[in-house]
Amino acid sequence: MPYHGELLRDDDLAIAVIDALPLQICVLDTDGAITAVNRAWKEYAERDGAHQLVNPIGINYLDVCQHARGDASEEAMPFARGLQAVLAGEREEFEIDYPCHSPTALRWFLVRVTPLRQRLEVADQPDAHGPLVGAVVSHMNITDRKRIEADFARLAATDPLTGLANRRFLDIFAPVELSRFHRFGSSLAVLMIDLDRFKEINDAYGHAAGDEVLRHVAAVGQASFRSCDLFARLGGDEFTCVMPKADIAEAGIAAERFRSALAASPASFAGHAIPVTASIGVTVASPADRELENVLHRADAALYQVKTGGRNRVWIAPADGTWPMPVESRRRSSFPARP
Repeated sequence: MPYHGELLRDDDLAIAVIDALPLQICVLDTDGAITAVNRAWKEYAERDGAHQLVNPIGINYLDVCQHARGDASEEAMPFARGLQAVLAGEREEFEIDYPCHSPTALRWFLVRVTPLRQRLEVADQPDAHGPLVGAVVSHMNITDRKRIEADFARLAATDPLTGLANRRFLDIFAPVELSRFHRFGSSLAVLMIDLDRFKEINDAYGHAAGDEVLRHVAAVGQASFRSCDLFARLGGDEFTCVMPKADIAEAGIAAERFRSALAASPASFAGHAIPVTASIGVTVASPADRELENVLHRADAALYQVKTGGRNRVWIAPADGTWPMPVESRRRSSFPARP
């Protein structure tokens, strides 16, 4: 590892130690220019096809950040500010993680910046440090850690029985969509879904059969709704579907499509064909809805009308607060014909 500064030119031990580290390390001067790199840095640059970085002496790291494009570009400027703070002596350390994906693999790195100071030869102060002469930048591959974190996050947001999103994920996803609705003026529909007489299924066939029914409902829902919709299990026999960019007519058609598909396809368990139906309340967000709970409450009101009026139906709760009505009445007046 060719060091060009007076500080480490003759320190063979330090060179050997740094070259032995698996981290990609570079040394910068106070202007941000690269003055040295270790063996891991060069090997990584060669494997990644970044030939200009195999021998990057003289390249200014701050300039690289300012012209960053692609996966890591969002983190480039915050990193540049942190690096400048260390080079100016305003911070003792700075670190940030960033994506650096290749064409064939997802990768993440943790980059850490620490100051490099001139060592002083003071007899009674063996660890004395002099003026700042640059910084050391190290890159640690944290891809495995990120994958584990992603797995845990996915498990925490997933219903283990059905594989659908759970209430926790809904509480993250839906407010984002509501915010997008307010920002761009698009439409947003919400369905509240409740299985009919699910307790009777459990009582008649057992809880294992009930679990199979829930998995069956999940499969029918995933086949019925769009890929951009969030079909989630709230718990027990309650489900919901958040439909971005869907108006009241489109949501009503989707709800009826799911309801009829479910009614036409009994769940299969231990040789039994178990009929399954669902009651569905539908609504859309309005400009007055600042909280998701307002939208869910309207959909719940429509669902209540279904439950008290015979089940296995779809009711619409308009965003203007008028009384919920069956989807059949709404379709006769305003639903477009399904293509």
